[in-house]
Amino acid sequence: MTEVLVSSEKPQRKRRVNFRVIMVRFMMDIAFITIVLAFMPGFRTELDLQLGSIALLAVIYGLLNIFVRPVLDLLLMPFVVQTYGLVVMLVDVVIFALLVLLSGSLEASSLWQILVGGVALGLLRLSGIGFLGLTPPIVPAQGGLHLQRTELGFIRFSATAEERLRLLRVRQMLQFHGIDALFDGDGSIARFRRRLQTWLWKPEFPLERVPPPVRFRLLLQDLGPTYVKIGQIISSQARTLPIEWQEELEKLQSDVAVFPYKQARERIIDELGAPPEELYATFDEVPLAAASLAQVHRAVLHDGRDVAVKIQRPDIHAQLRSDVRILVRMSQAMERRTRWAEDMDLAGIVLEFGTTLLRELDYTIEAYNARRLTRVLESVEGVRVPEVVYELSSSGVLTLEFINGVKSTDSAAIDAAGFDREVLADRIVRAAVKMLVIDGFFHGDPHPGNVFVDLDNGDMVMLDTGMVGELTFQQRIKLGSLLMAVRNGDVRGLAQTLKSLSKPYRETDDAQYYLDFERGLTPYLDPPPGQKVELVGKVLPLGLDILQQAGYRFDTQLTLAMKSMAQAEAITHALVPSWTGADFMERSLEAGKEQVPEAITTDVVKDALMRQASFVAREAVEQLPSLQEGALKWLTNLKKGGFTVELDTSDLDHHVSALRGIAMMFTLGILIAGLLTGSALAAGIGGLEGSALEPVTDIAAATFAISAAIGMIAVLVLLWRLFRIAKPRRRDALDRL
Repeated sequence: MTEVLVSSEKPQRKRRVNFRVIMVRFMMDIAFITIVLAFMPGFRTELDLQLGSIALLAVIYGLLNIFVRPVLDLLLMPFVVQTYGLVVMLVDVVIFALLVLLSGSLEASSLWQILVGGVALGLLRLSGIGFLGLTPPIVPAQGGLHLQRTELGFIRFSATAEERLRLLRVRQMLQFHGIDALFDGDGSIARFRRRLQTWLWKPEFPLERVPPPVRFRLLLQDLGPTYVKIGQIISSQARTLPIEWQEELEKLQSDVAVFPYKQARERIIDELGAPPEELYATFDEVPLAAASLAQVHRAVLHDGRDVAVKIQRPDIHAQLRSDVRILVRMSQAMERRTRWAEDMDLAGIVLEFGTTLLRELDYTIEAYNARRLTRVLESVEGVRVPEVVYELSSSGVLTLEFINGVKSTDSAAIDAAGFDREVLADRIVRAAVKMLVIDGFFHGDPHPGNVFVDLDNGDMVMLDTGMVGELTFQQRIKLGSLLMAVRNGDVRGLAQTLKSLSKPYRETDDAQYYLDFERGLTPYLDPPPGQKVELVGKVLPLGLDILQQAGYRFDTQLTLAMKSMAQAEAITHALVPSWTGADFMERSLEAGKEQVPEAITTDVVKDALMRQASFVAREAVEQLPSLQEGALKWLTNLKKGGFTVELDTSDLDHHVSALRGIAMMFTLGILIAGLLTGSALAAGIGGLEGSALEPVTDIAAATFAISAAIGMIAVLVLLWRLFRIAKPRRRDALDRL
């Protein structure tokens, strides 16, 4: 049977107010407000630090944090990345300023007192929340930190609003996990905190110290499907990590929280037009397994066939799109501030990853990929793709042939079924060569969770065909040359091949590049006898690092192909631990020698030449009118004795718009400066007490405060625009997500 993790669906308890947390937080606020007012010089108060008066301030402070802070966080979220999180301190200052303003009995001698007092109270509050365990506990047995979803649908009217809401939640998750990690441990403070958290939150399981690998996995799960997907990619390349990290990251391939059957049923009705009990003879309400983007239910068709129904997670489109936009913006900010991020085109890599991930949400594309991969692998014995039931599939639901199998790395189950693991490993090698070198259309994420061994017949089955890659004929030729160079230990040939597959992004020194390449890779390509070296998983990534440091950028599709080949090598190593990297490479080349003559036949060559000739002919025909028009214009201009030159200024539009906005901000700044100066002078006029003009000073003081607030916001917006004008590239691509 298929070995999967099945998570039972628990009835959600009605949300109740946690009065314990409220009371402890209230007492904490009283203590910290007292400390700030007592030890901060410059505050004048009429309260005399009495308990009742301080309690009133704590109530006001708590209400401001409940109602005002979320609004400020939502409005200022775009500045979190640009200011390295310093905007969070600005929120603390604003909250403290409102506390002083609303109290009516506090007065600060200067603006610096507000700034220092706000930052101090904010830091004390954050430390107290962590020390007293006021954040929800992280319980591995319950799947990490579970917070009820915030219902803010009434402002989800645009991608910008969704992005800000998502960034707010991501920051909240990072803060909760960061605080818990900071105060977790085996010391007396950590033990006291766990006892207090147990009393405050009443968890169903006892609280214990959470090891770092477990904490990292739970953090990725709490952050959502996008980050789980990143963790899955890391897990497929985690062989250099300690064993405990490998084990935890591998859980991300199957140990993912499920969503309720009610939502799954509603999604099937929306996508297929009828409930599952009508479409299928039987439908298992308990999910068979859960993945980052979907979960799978087992069912039986009316004709008796066993199938697996893949159902997309609810609201995954908006969340995934927001996550990708956030990650791209963070990458762009890093490119503006660090050389290494710009050199490696970090924003481009993240954008490519996000675009591929969003394409995985369309199961119509996945069904097509499965059909095409089936044609690619039909000549490889013992390797196949599950059959798609098209009449019960759509963009959000995919019905596939059920595979009674186990992961390709489950050696114990494979041995118990009586299959030869070396034969299975050889099938993986042949399939990888067929996809990557012969056809050029390949599975982009063949980690062990996506490659199963069918226990009924021993076939290797490729699952989850949402992520695929495609190589041109020239790229496949060079990829074969690259594998040949690795197999022969030709360091310089490998360096030349990698360089030919890359493009320079800055001035390069080829002599230094070849020297660094030989120094870095020769020990791996010429190892001592008997030493195991993962040639694809270790040598090629090291070569790519040297290539990037030399100023070259590798093609993204080839990078995906390298990852796919490295994952195939990892699976074969798990199946046959005695195989070395040289063995994997040797068998790959043998498979290539067998498959190339089969692929390059007279009919295939003739068909390829005909397609290429037809393409060239169509392109030539399309260009004929423009060539004729261009020749006539050239002759006309020649008769006139001059030529017309056209300049494309479309790239200047963004800069002109940005400069126009900055000019408007400067104009606004001049007006605000006038208001500040005039209101300050008016507020300072004396001798008006008791006269009809006495309200003028109050109005002037209010105008001064409002103008100062607007001026501070204008300065932040101006700085933000100045940062954005530095690198406006990829804006259009980001908006298309």
